[in-house]
Amino acid sequence: MDLRKRKRFIINAAYCSLVVGIVIVVFRYAIFWIMPFVVGFSVAFVLKPLIDRLSKMTHINRKPIAAMVLLLFYATVGLLIFLFGLQVFFSIQKFTYQIPDIYNEKMEPALISGYKSLEIWAANWDPKIMNAISEVAKDLLTQLGSLVSSLSTKMLAMISGIAVWVPGMFVSLIFTIISSFFIAMDYYKITSFIVRQFNPQHQGLILDIKDYVVSSIFKFITSYALIMSITFAELSIGLSILRIENAILVAFLISLVDVLPVLGTGGVVIPWILIELAGKNYSLAIGLLVLYLFVTVMRNILEPKIVGNRVGLHPVLMLISMFVGVKLFGALGLIILPFLLIVVKNLNDSEKIHLFK
Repeated sequence: MDLRKRKRFIINAAYCSLVVGIVIVVFRYAIFWIMPFVVGFSVAFVLKPLIDRLSKMTHINRKPIAAMVLLLFYATVGLLIFLFGLQVFFSIQKFTYQIPDIYNEKMEPALISGYKSLEIWAANWDPKIMNAISEVAKDLLTQLGSLVSSLSTKMLAMISGIAVWVPGMFVSLIFTIISSFFIAMDYYKITSFIVRQFNPQHQGLILDIKDYVVSSIFKFITSYALIMSITFAELSIGLSILRIENAILVAFLISLVDVLPVLGTGGVVIPWILIELAGKNYSLAIGLLVLYLFVTVMRNILEPKIVGNRVGLHPVLMLISMFVGVKLFGALGLIILPFLLIVVKNLNDSEKIHLFK
């Protein structure tokens, strides 16, 4: 009996390892190949209720209704993205051109002033030490000047490189749009065909997974919308107290960046603090630092709790899955692994699968 249990455990462990391995490979490598079709299917799925409702109300065949809804959707979204992207592009370009001026007008004078203060403070030291400090300071200024110049050049090259990246992105976008049209017009035919490929026992499981996935996505979106709203409120109050011009607009833009896993609030606020320090605006720099620390601490406390509570995971599990997800899949893993864990937990709770008690 013990031998049979061990064999069953080994088989189950091997099966789970294989599934986990396939999931890791798919999400780490293959996901980028099939992403246009995943996005196309997602768009068709989101617009499905509206298409069905309009088709039922007008008594017109589903296909032309689907085509019209998708055309209107892409026209609206495309125009908004184009206008927003254009504004962001020119803002980054303008800031890039200003980097050398910021260094020359704020950072370099502050460094020279600091160096002179160091010279006065160390006037009674050994001349050899003074010479060493002088050489280090000169090297530091030279290196910083080269770094700023290099950074500006690299950013301009990166902006120019977007032009090279655009054709590939454009091709993916075309496939996404075309696939969404075909999927939306024949949505029920395609989904029925996919479901029929599984035996009756597994068909129910596939439909349950679909329901859990949709439910989890909705919960994720509402959770991060709530987190973004909290961050926006904190930043609005903090920046208003610091008397920042257009505090509400600045807070909104930073809260949008805060949703991104790679950048976060620090991607905007930390460079801002450094610029204010270089310009000797110490009170504003300290105020921004306090605000940044407060927002960061609150986010790290609230994110696992809010997301975990809404999706049904304990904050500790949520935190572990986010950390491991980043290690396995990079920035996308911050969402991918918690999402997979939620689906597995829901399936296990409903006794569709039996992985843990």
